[in-house]
Amino acid sequence: MERQGLISRFFSRTSDGDRQENVSEGPSPEGHDAWGDNATRPVHALVKSVLQEPRCLIVTGYQDFLSSLTIVLDAVHDLAERPEGSIRIVFGSNTDGRRHFGGGGRSVAQEARQYFLGARGLSVVDLADLRAVLAMDAIERGIIQFRAFDPALAEAKLGRRPPMLHAKLIIGESSALSGSANFSMNGLRRNLEFMDDAHAWPDVANARSGAAEQYWEMGRDWTETALEILRSLIRLVTPEEAVARTVHEATTFTPWRVAGNTSAGRPPQPFQADLVYEAAGTVYEHGFAFVEAPTGAGKTDIGKHLATVLPVSHAQTVFSWGERADQQRLGSLALIPASVLKNWTTNAPANFKPIKHSHLSRQKKDEAAELDEINRAVRSSASMIVDESHRLSSRYLAPSARSLVFERSPAIWTACLSATLMGNQGLDGLLAFHEKRASIYVPPVITDQINQHMAKVRARGELVRQLDQINRRIEAQNVQEDLFHSADTLREEVAEIERQLEADGLQISALQEGLADALAPYVVRRQRACIGESANRKSGAFVYPLTRSHREDTALTDQQRQIIARIKTLAECITTGITLVSADPQRAGQTEIKFHDKSRIHIRNFLAFLRASIIFAREEWARERDSDADQRGRASIGENLRRAERQNMRRLAVPEGVLPEEMSSEDDDSQTPVCDRITRLLNHASLDSIDEARAEVMRGILRKHGHAIFLAERVGVLEVYARLLAGLRGRGPEVFVVAPGARIKPGKKMHHIRSGAEAQEYFGIDGKHVDTMKPRAMFLTFQMAEGINLQLAPALGIIGVTSDVKSLIQGLGRIDRIDSPNPRIHYHTFDLPGLVLSSDHKARARVASIALLSGVGADDLPSELVEFAAGDLTDLVLDQIKKPRILRPGNYFDQIEGLRRSVPHEVFERVQGADPRGLWGAELCLLASRQPVTILLLGGRTGSPQDPTVLPPRLLAVRDDGGRAEIIGDQTEAARLLSDAYAETRRLGRHDVRPEFAQVTATLDRLRDTLSQLTHWDIRPARTVSLLASLAGFLTGRAVTDGGRGQFGDLTLPVLEKLAEAWAHELDVFWIEAKEAVSQRSASGGEIPDYLGIDAIYSAFCAQPDDVRDAVRVRIDDLIAACRVLSEGEPVDILSRVAVIFEARQ
Repeated sequence: MERQGLISRFFSRTSDGDRQENVSEGPSPEGHDAWGDNATRPVHALVKSVLQEPRCLIVTGYQDFLSSLTIVLDAVHDLAERPEGSIRIVFGSNTDGRRHFGGGGRSVAQEARQYFLGARGLSVVDLADLRAVLAMDAIERGIIQFRAFDPALAEAKLGRRPPMLHAKLIIGESSALSGSANFSMNGLRRNLEFMDDAHAWPDVANARSGAAEQYWEMGRDWTETALEILRSLIRLVTPEEAVARTVHEATTFTPWRVAGNTSAGRPPQPFQADLVYEAAGTVYEHGFAFVEAPTGAGKTDIGKHLATVLPVSHAQTVFSWGERADQQRLGSLALIPASVLKNWTTNAPANFKPIKHSHLSRQKKDEAAELDEINRAVRSSASMIVDESHRLSSRYLAPSARSLVFERSPAIWTACLSATLMGNQGLDGLLAFHEKRASIYVPPVITDQINQHMAKVRARGELVRQLDQINRRIEAQNVQEDLFHSADTLREEVAEIERQLEADGLQISALQEGLADALAPYVVRRQRACIGESANRKSGAFVYPLTRSHREDTALTDQQRQIIARIKTLAECITTGITLVSADPQRAGQTEIKFHDKSRIHIRNFLAFLRASIIFAREEWARERDSDADQRGRASIGENLRRAERQNMRRLAVPEGVLPEEMSSEDDDSQTPVCDRITRLLNHASLDSIDEARAEVMRGILRKHGHAIFLAERVGVLEVYARLLAGLRGRGPEVFVVAPGARIKPGKKMHHIRSGAEAQEYFGIDGKHVDTMKPRAMFLTFQMAEGINLQLAPALGIIGVTSDVKSLIQGLGRIDRIDSPNPRIHYHTFDLPGLVLSSDHKARARVASIALLSGVGADDLPSELVEFAAGDLTDLVLDQIKKPRILRPGNYFDQIEGLRRSVPHEVFERVQGADPRGLWGAELCLLASRQPVTILLLGGRTGSPQDPTVLPPRLLAVRDDGGRAEIIGDQTEAARLLSDAYAETRRLGRHDVRPEFAQVTATLDRLRDTLSQLTHWDIRPARTVSLLASLAGFLTGRAVTDGGRGQFGDLTLPVLEKLAEAWAHELDVFWIEAKEAVSQRSASGGEIPDYLGIDAIYSAFCAQPDDVRDAVRVRIDDLIAACRVLSEGEPVDILSRVAVIFEARQ
């Protein structure tokens, strides 16, 4: 069965006979019939017989240096055994340039060398020319000798200065040929020429021979230049040198690189420039990139650099021909949080339009106008940058208002930035985000990979449902014995299903790993470890400060510990008696069915408040809505739980372990006895000191560090501690509470701040109100802290625990920044020990999801949470974000980085500093591989006045498949094949071995087959694959099996790009319809739908009326006609771009 890669096709290998020119050899020349004209008798047959004589002298006015050597190699099979001077060639010029040498103020040898080896380079006219390098040994040994005609030498012999050598003579020991044919492929095979042999007329033959020897004496030795040309044509290098050049070429494409003082943002740090480069390359290949960098790494600057690079890259890739200015896509659109708008608009890129996230969530009545405004901005922009993209992520079943507007916008090159890409939705949210913004560009192979994952999810769901039914039957056996199945039999069925889940790879972790692998090509990321950390903040290097984590678990007395544990026990026994069944629909994993009591969420929140602040927990427990107020207002936690206890039809039993402190001195016939006991325990005087003790720890932090940030989930918690600190008599700290919508009464030392931008003015390094001499504390919710820079503070306190890992990571990053002035930063986590909540387990699962996406495995995360404090979660997250970068096998740039790491530093430095420019410029090495494959690196092209086309570097792999060659254009797959072959070469110790020319003869023969068949079609990026295939299907009226090659394979890459973009524009509205259809199918409660591929989008288009499709056909036909005119006469081969050749054989 044929294996089709992401961009792959097959062609048949041709034999040597197939490559011969279609000219009859004719009869062997004898007597006066010894002539040729390339019409009835080939000239090359006449010449071949002379070349096979013991000695031969060739005089030619024009010569094609490479093809002349190939002619010799084809004719003389015992070349290595020939004596010195067997074949001599003197020439006047080269057929490609039609110019003569000499008379330019330089020697003939210098001019000839400049012509062949100058910046212009040498044109490899025929792929057979590659074999010319095999003549190098014969030239070095003097078997083949070259001279270039020198008019000065001719003048010395003749007494006059002839302008050029134009004779054509081929003299052997028994032959003397002369005529019109130059010693080139065209002269000997293709052109209509005439040449004859004068051996039957001795006088004529002697005259020809004498003239040839005289012309030889008029030539300057050209041997060293000939060797230099051949060495530059194909350089035989070691595998590690070839890999080093590949890495260098793949990572230094100028249009994607930023450095120094740029037009937008601050000068990029090396890691920022690398992220911009990889994101630009990923967007070029896929039309979409997730960019994840740790908090504090300068993502705003990265985003601004991308907003500069991507529009230029788009303009260089998708040319605008004859379009009005208002029809062209220019500049970048950026969707950014309002809190960081100022950061984005400072030193903003040119032609840049920012739109705040909040602009995407207006009221329903404004939705149509808002959508139209966003869509017009998208259609007029070349790229879109989405900052803090996790804020626009949502489950496919429950999209937010913001994400809906975002999802309904047209196709555009998009880069999404975040330190926490997955947010709290995990891979499910990331997949939904990818589907809504990238699916129109996704090639079938990735769509199929994702849908195979979906099929596994559904298979797991069915098995888990069976497992749940059997477990229920086992539980029922405790009540009534099953007459047909024993408990042991049922347990064996359970074991069998569990074995099947494992054997089929249907465990949740395996399913999520599979999906993470499918999304890996789109994710560009760096770990904190990639940037480094240092206490030296004056070195000029932007790295992270050192960190230290402190656990501030409250030291409880025995009485306090008993009371808090008892409150937890009592709260957890509260039920309404009403069981709710809920499902959390997922596509990244199994949709879990949950059975829980209606009161569970309120219990969790109450205990979370208790962990954070006794005072706030008391307030929320006691608060009741005003009886005169609107009863639809939000009820407090205590009110909800008291209602839950009253709603239970059966009086709740008081759990064992009663404490004296919960008892009432009066007889109580209350309807809420459990809640009443909680009230008495919660208000017990022994708990009064807990919050004050924490506030004293906070004062100690401020005395030591001067500035500190404190984060919690609720504003009420923050206000408690803010007032405790601000209420201190004497020289207490300045206290700031950041809460835009809250009603907070300010005081002399307590200030209410209403925006993140205002908060930065006090704690940001460039803030207007910075005063490092004053002790200051700032209190924010996790949500409010997101995205703002507070790096002046060397300490940050986390009050309580949060299951919102995304917000925790974002919170930690408020002071952990590369431009922090502090040599070390400190995290202080405040908690009441012993309160383990169900949400703690959820937090652990979210950390595991982050690990899966990054490639940093979650195997070392704790599997059981028995005693889980808030400090445990802080340390877990810190450990995760500090882990080193893992190179993912499914990501192209990770594979390139892996190759870079495998090359010795001194080798990489040497290759990086060398100028690889030469003739054809290709390097060739031999690799060991279990699977035969040829891998080509195509060098990047940045355009020139003669040819403005800009082409990035690219890998191509050609794999043998039963006598056919499979061309693999998938960049990740090609890089993986190279990595595997190089790893095998290193294992065998051959990585520093340079091949001999004799070893590469067969390789060069194979390359003649391979390179001749490669065209621009084979280097089209992945984002065009599905689009061009569906466009070909539309034009032919049937599904195509060749991806559209039959319709478009002869077009240049810029034309292919134009067609793909125009077709995407035509499909935009139908893509949006298809996305809405997926949401509707999901909401209907049916089976989880497959990933939205090009087929669904095209089906939506085909469902349109005939007149709509006819109008589209007219526009596309007109465009294709114009494209064919533009492609006419333009070369579509890629031979001139080959920079490195890897030949991997067993």
